[in-house]
Amino acid sequence: MVAGHGRHCVVETLEGLRVICHPRGKKSQAVVGDRVLWQASRDEGTVEKVETRRNLFYRQDEIRTKSFAANLDQVLILIAAEPEFSESQLSRALIAAEAEHITPVIMLNKSDLARPFNLAWERLAPYRAVGYTMLPISLKTGLDEQMKPLQELLEGKTTLVLGPSGSGKSTLINRLVPGALAETNEISQALNSGKHTTTSTTWYWVDRERQTALIDSPGFQEFGLRHIDPMQLAAYMPDLKPHVARCKFYNCTHLHEPGCGVISAVNTAGSQDGISPRRYKIYSDLFAELSQTRY
Repeated sequence: MVAGHGRHCVVETLEGLRVICHPRGKKSQAVVGDRVLWQASRDEGTVEKVETRRNLFYRQDEIRTKSFAANLDQVLILIAAEPEFSESQLSRALIAAEAEHITPVIMLNKSDLARPFNLAWERLAPYRAVGYTMLPISLKTGLDEQMKPLQELLEGKTTLVLGPSGSGKSTLINRLVPGALAETNEISQALNSGKHTTTSTTWYWVDRERQTALIDSPGFQEFGLRHIDPMQLAAYMPDLKPHVARCKFYNCTHLHEPGCGVISAVNTAGSQDGISPRRYKIYSDLFAELSQTRY
């Protein structure tokens, strides 16, 4: 499945033909990236079955679950140096990726704005320290040398492009996939979804061989993690995870217990393997939020 809007979706065949399909039941269970079995019906089709997924990247709050895409190799999280990005939202996206065993990549836009960019890059130091791949870019100036590392990282993979509204996702997609906007408008018209404002998720092929795929997603301002068990939260944060084994109690919440390996690591945040106080606050705030909604 390569696009969707409401109960309509677009399925691409092995030969590259795209067909508008409808779900067999009342509600569509398929998301972009799903492999589906479908049956032709006049000039359209019907989705009969969704094949087993490798993973599903989604967010969940108290009201609803929003699925972005399935069967991903990577999630490219695009943030901008200005206006200031939300570190909490970034961390939530990273946690959602870790929970589904999807490799996350962080890209910081607006490297042409020296001072804001340097401040933002410094804020991201704890994320580089734990091994997250991080790329600088200026989508405004469009330097080709900045695109090469990204293109190498994307090659042969299926990557979801994720980020808050205004971060530059559509610009990035159009840099990597010339004609993507025209293609999206065609899909929108076919699905009667009106003018394109990235309100749904769309799949694009970067190469003619159809080996490298980009998935454009709607912008978001909130990223709920209600599907995450608070007791598993530390396991999805690479800077906290190594210290959990040092905790005195097996059911440690890492908030107040004596002999907590995580808390002691925060106290030595100046060391190379320490935990940033900002990152620990994100953990404690999230733990409280997830515990409140669950219990």
